[in-house]
Amino acid sequence: MSRFLIFICSLMWLSLGSAQSQLTIGADKRTDLEVTIYNSNIGLVKDTRAFTLARGGQTEILLEDVAAQVQPETVLPLSLNPQKQWVVLEQNYEYDLLTPNTLLAKFVGNPVRLVTYDADNKVVERQTGTLLSLNQRPIFQVGQDIHISHPGHVILPEVPEELVARPSLRWLAEGERGSHTVQVSYLSGGLNWKADYVIKVNQTVTAGDLTGWITLNNESGIAYPDASVKLVAGDVHRVQPEARPRRAREVLAMAAPKREVTEEAFMEYHLYTIPWKTTLKQNQQKQIELLSRAGIALSKHYTVDIPAHLPQGHQPGKNRLPVNVRLAFPNSAANNLGEPLPAGIVRIYSEDQAGTLQFAGEDRIDHTPRDEEVKITLGKAFDLVAEVHQTEFEDLSDRRNRRYESGFQVSLRNRKEQESVTIDVLAHFPGEWQIRESSHDYTQEDAFTARFVVEVPAGAERTLNYKVRVTL
Repeated sequence: MSRFLIFICSLMWLSLGSAQSQLTIGADKRTDLEVTIYNSNIGLVKDTRAFTLARGGQTEILLEDVAAQVQPETVLPLSLNPQKQWVVLEQNYEYDLLTPNTLLAKFVGNPVRLVTYDADNKVVERQTGTLLSLNQRPIFQVGQDIHISHPGHVILPEVPEELVARPSLRWLAEGERGSHTVQVSYLSGGLNWKADYVIKVNQTVTAGDLTGWITLNNESGIAYPDASVKLVAGDVHRVQPEARPRRAREVLAMAAPKREVTEEAFMEYHLYTIPWKTTLKQNQQKQIELLSRAGIALSKHYTVDIPAHLPQGHQPGKNRLPVNVRLAFPNSAANNLGEPLPAGIVRIYSEDQAGTLQFAGEDRIDHTPRDEEVKITLGKAFDLVAEVHQTEFEDLSDRRNRRYESGFQVSLRNRKEQESVTIDVLAHFPGEWQIRESSHDYTQEDAFTARFVVEVPAGAERTLNYKVRVTL
């Protein structure tokens, strides 16, 4: 008998040894976490976890706490123990999350228990019914009666195995017995960042202090506690992903530490590294200081744009045109900058005569390399007036070309009491053009634009006259 029992036990041991073991690796096994966020609603997550295989061979591993918007086809598991063999043979993304609706949906067509309670939370009725449908509202059949919804509670016998409490990756892996460390890299939607800037300018608008902010936004479905965060600035080409549901978010602003974000070139982009670990909560927005520079030299410009359609025909009357206010500064080391500036919105604050800060306008800038000029349009000047009037028009077209010759008078009025201004008049043309006559010198701004520079003293009016021939 004892030999028979030993034989049976041996068979059972061999059977267990050939079966697949199961292992759950949750966030508590995490040893390191790094998130690289792109400004295109995508992020690269590198999640490192340590675990132990009780025996070698094939193991079913449930990797919990991955981003809800993970793109499973981008998952790259990398063993950090090269001396031990470990490989993923098969992968499933478990995103059928455990919710009241998904749980009920698994029992459509099956019997369930229905329990009704009174005001004292005592059971007054127990019934068994069949869940017929879950469209809009649950429908039950109890005996011969059909019930739409139920006043009590629905009691279910179990939680189906395919429902998971949080998004998970289920692997069929094969590896040697012992301790392992794996770094799981994947792309996830719902991660984004942007840059914003604030410039506090002096009253003469000749200098200002620049502060840059990074705004991180996490709607990926999970939190990233104590993570190393890097940011990529640049237009990374990606195939348009399928739309995924978005969740509501709450806003949390966090003051930045004194250490600044560092920058380095990466491929054809720029990589920004936050030099401390931070936590990105789910549905959270966080601000971190990007840079802070004082004493940036600024210049203010007034411009008037004359549309290209005006020289093409007879334009009766006078056209009032806005006088735009623009600020400019060089992004150079000589100007206390000289760093690649990610695209973002620049907001301008200026002091009034009482020394109180006031908002003066905002504009969006593109990615700006070092040693390039930053140009910001603030708005329209209140005390400067520009009017354009067509003084003559002649159609010189022939069979081969459409050709016009137009004369214009641009009146510029400065209603400021004490400040003289310089106004750049940008005349745009639709084709080949030639200035035939002009009261002021001009420069060719580009293939379709001439720039006139007009000085207008305080309380005065100046007139620009020019005649242009345009060939289309």
